[in-house]
Amino acid sequence: MAPTSKQLQQSTHDIQAARQKASFPVDQLTNYLYGGPENLKKVDKYRTIIANEPAFTKKKAAFQSRQEQLHSSIHAARRFIEIAEEQNFSTQEFLELFALSGISTPGYILNNIIDDNVAFWPVIEFQGTDEQAKKWLDAAKRHAIVGCYAQTELSHGSNVVGLQTTATFDEATDEFVINSPDITAAKWWIGGLGVAATHAVLQAQLISKGKNYGPHIFIVPIRSPLDYKPIKGVTVGDIGPKAYGGFATVDNGYALFDNVRIPRDYMLMRFAKVSKTGEYQPPVHSKLSYGSMVKLRVSILSDAGWRLAKSSTIAIRYCTSRRQFNPDQNGLESQVISYSSVRHRLYPLVATAYALILSGINLNKTFNVMTEQLSREDATLLPEMHVNSCAFKVWGARRSSEGIEECRKAMGGHGYSIFSGVSEHFATFVPANTYEGDNFMLCQQVGRAMLKQLDNLLKGKSYNLKTATYLDVLISNPTITVDANSIYNPELQLALFGKRAAHLVANLGRQVKAGRPWGDVNMECWEICLAHAEFLLLKQFHDTVRDLQKSQPLLAPVVQKLTNVFALSILTGTGLATFLTSQSINVADVDTIQEAYRNSLNEIVDDAIGLTDAFGFTDDELNTALGKKDGNPYGELWEAAQSNPLNSDEGREELGELMKTILHRGDNLAYIKAAKL
Repeated sequence: MAPTSKQLQQSTHDIQAARQKASFPVDQLTNYLYGGPENLKKVDKYRTIIANEPAFTKKKAAFQSRQEQLHSSIHAARRFIEIAEEQNFSTQEFLELFALSGISTPGYILNNIIDDNVAFWPVIEFQGTDEQAKKWLDAAKRHAIVGCYAQTELSHGSNVVGLQTTATFDEATDEFVINSPDITAAKWWIGGLGVAATHAVLQAQLISKGKNYGPHIFIVPIRSPLDYKPIKGVTVGDIGPKAYGGFATVDNGYALFDNVRIPRDYMLMRFAKVSKTGEYQPPVHSKLSYGSMVKLRVSILSDAGWRLAKSSTIAIRYCTSRRQFNPDQNGLESQVISYSSVRHRLYPLVATAYALILSGINLNKTFNVMTEQLSREDATLLPEMHVNSCAFKVWGARRSSEGIEECRKAMGGHGYSIFSGVSEHFATFVPANTYEGDNFMLCQQVGRAMLKQLDNLLKGKSYNLKTATYLDVLISNPTITVDANSIYNPELQLALFGKRAAHLVANLGRQVKAGRPWGDVNMECWEICLAHAEFLLLKQFHDTVRDLQKSQPLLAPVVQKLTNVFALSILTGTGLATFLTSQSINVADVDTIQEAYRNSLNEIVDDAIGLTDAFGFTDDELNTALGKKDGNPYGELWEAAQSNPLNSDEGREELGELMKTILHRGDNLAYIKAAKL
């Protein structure tokens, strides 16, 4: 039986009433997040195109097999290309349109944020010569080829040095011979390789004159763009469905190479080079090739923010519309969002989404500067970008995937429906914890880098990383006093977060100095990685508030409230143990901080819907029955269920006939009639 009209009207009224309480200009914050009104105008143009294109609808996907979804997504990919040509879009505009659509297709990885061509392109741009870039990028931009990035192997992932695929130079033919020694060396998990890619930028051990020079990148044909058949010596296919049904329309694939020959100039040679006589010339800086990997981790940070933003928007809207228990004198039950447990679970996630998005914007700007420097073989920014992008990737992947799942649970039973719109984000984003570097492996790199900074501090040298200056506290050892007022002070918050990170680094230093093997300090590195990321995220939050106080003062107060929720939720929640063990706060201060945290949550109650509205998502983007802008979750969920093919006359008839083969076994039919069942 469908919900009553009164309930439908009330749920819509509740969300509209909550929207009116916002203390800030929502549209102004949306403009800020999207980089200004002109950028937002362009995004809205893309949204209109997407909404009006039947090929881009997601409504059928829930009832399609994976193969059917793949077919639909290829049709969508072709339509994207046609629209880009019709609209005379630049390559960048085409990629922006595709990313905004929320559609993933074969030939694309990282689900809409970085496609395989974009993983393909920056590697060639960073590491290819001008001639190589022109040849391959011209072809890719015309969609005459489809590229992918092939690094991970069946038996090796994060350990790039241990990759087994070889590229052996043959002086006699001026060619490299690409070979997989056995199936453990098969390229595996490669997005775009399963059904789509014609070419790969491939990591392989470079061997020349009998010497192994380590992993380098080569362009290797996979399928002929003429007949789409695999190149001789290449065995290629799709690895199959992924966990939770995620990445259903991404063709993660495998490939084995049986002495596949490629010209010598298919090795990317902007930095490292091999001559016709097999002489190897190393790059000026040994780590210049890291730039393309940093690109992927930078994008994960933004992806983490926007996915959590979508999930928290859906959950907060639904919990505002839904009423359960404790009816008042008019018979109205209490809004779910009014319960303290729900606010404690959801409001910090909104703050986290903002923290990730704001830091993602800033990190992208820094990355662009680094890219320009790398083109001049200037690697000044690379160490800092590498460490910070590792820390951000670890933190963002962990906290966002956990947060998306928390949004689902906060929505109760209906959250488990695919029509909630949240499950897709979890299934698609949770693998970010392992791709582009396993989180626990990356945190070791952060820990090692911070130990070097600690060594510089103790030797009186300057830091290699500007973001390590919080280590100064180990020398100055200031007294930090926490009370009910000072805990909201930006300088005090940063001092607490910096002191914690510094003392965690110092503890790691003591462990290593005492002889503990590096393989046994992973958890210390993990805590340092999280603390480093949280310090940077909080600093960016406070920097944003200072910027807004000057440029858009009407927005500064609400962003400051979010900053407090972010900082205090970590102080009282996930970070409490490390704040205590590092003696950054005292046990006696915990009650004061927890009370401040509760107050910070109360501060944003009236702004919760406004803050989620400010993300600017359309209903099409959210693809949800429970979290639409105007509410009415029950009506929308009811309608979504009616589209189920099992509920059609044909569906019922087909299953009914099958069920009767059980019900009518033996003499059951006569028994049913006689018993008048």
